[in-house]
Amino acid sequence: MDPIEKIIVNHDTSLALMVEAQARGHEVWWFAPNDLFYELGVVKARANRVSVSFDQKKHYETHETAIRNVDDFDVVLVRQDPPFDMGYISNTYLLELAKTLVINPPLGIRNISEKMSILHFPELTPKTWVGSDLDALQAFANQFEQVVLKILFMMGGDGVIKLESNDPQFRAKAKAFIEAAGREPVLVQEFLPAVSGGDKRVFVLNGEPFAALRRLPKEGDFRANLAVGGTAAPGEVDDADRAITAAVAPLLKREGIVFAGLDVIAGKLIEINVTSPTLAQELKRFSGLDLPKAFWDKVEAMVA
Repeated sequence: MDPIEKIIVNHDTSLALMVEAQARGHEVWWFAPNDLFYELGVVKARANRVSVSFDQKKHYETHETAIRNVDDFDVVLVRQDPPFDMGYISNTYLLELAKTLVINPPLGIRNISEKMSILHFPELTPKTWVGSDLDALQAFANQFEQVVLKILFMMGGDGVIKLESNDPQFRAKAKAFIEAAGREPVLVQEFLPAVSGGDKRVFVLNGEPFAALRRLPKEGDFRANLAVGGTAAPGEVDDADRAITAAVAPLLKREGIVFAGLDVIAGKLIEINVTSPTLAQELKRFSGLDLPKAFWDKVEAMVA
C-alpha cells in the first residue's frame, strides 16, 4: 500500500480492511511498493507490524519493523494506488513469485486494465475510441456534441477532460492531450449527460454484486470522483447493475479477482477497478453494509 501516514482516516478502504483484520485477531503488517525486493530466490519486504484504528489523531502505531519473507504471511493485499506504471508492473512480477495468497492476484491486476478492460464489453459501454491518431480521434468525436478524454493509467479523476466537438480549438486541445499522455494511447468516449445525476460504484466480491454507492459531481464539474470534490450518496444495485456484473464476472473469475469496483453511468460500464477499490467506509455509513467483514469472510475461507 501507499504510506500509512497519508491515509485519509474517515475514507480509506485500506484502513477499514486493516481494522477488520485486526478485530478478527490477525496480525497486520504493511509495506510500501518500494519496500518489496527479491533476493536469492526469495521475495521479501521491509514490513511494519502495526495496530490501527479510526482515531483521527493516531490511526496507527508501529510495533516493529523487520525484513519479512512475503511467504511468511497468510495473505498479502495489493492496495497500491495508480498511476499504473512500470514500477507498479514490476512489483506485480515480484509478487507473482510469492507462493502465498495475493489479492488481487498480480497477473489479474496486470491483465485487467481499469479503463481499457471495458473494451471487452462494447455492448455495455458508452461509444468508445482508443488510440493516438489525431485525425481518427477528431473523426470519432465529430459524431457527438461532447466527448470525454482520459489518460489511461491514472485515477481519481486525474487526466480526464471534456471537450465540445465543435470547439474551434478542439484539434489543438486534443493534440495537447495526446502529447501529455506520452507514448500511451488515450481513451475517448461520448459524453453521457446523465452523469450530472452522478455515477455509481458497484462493489463486486468473487464475481457477485455486493452493494452500490452513488457519487455526485460538485457544481461546475462533470467528474464524480471524491478525489476531485465529488460526494458520496446512497445507492442500490439495480437490474442493469446485475446484468453488467453478470457479463463481467467471467473475466473477474478467470483472473482470480476477489474484490472489484465497477463504475457505471446510466447503465453503462465505465471502468473495472481492480487495483485498489475504495469507498467501503462511505458504503457502511449510508447503508450499514460492511464490505470489509464480507471481504474477510471470503478471504479467511480461501486461506482455510
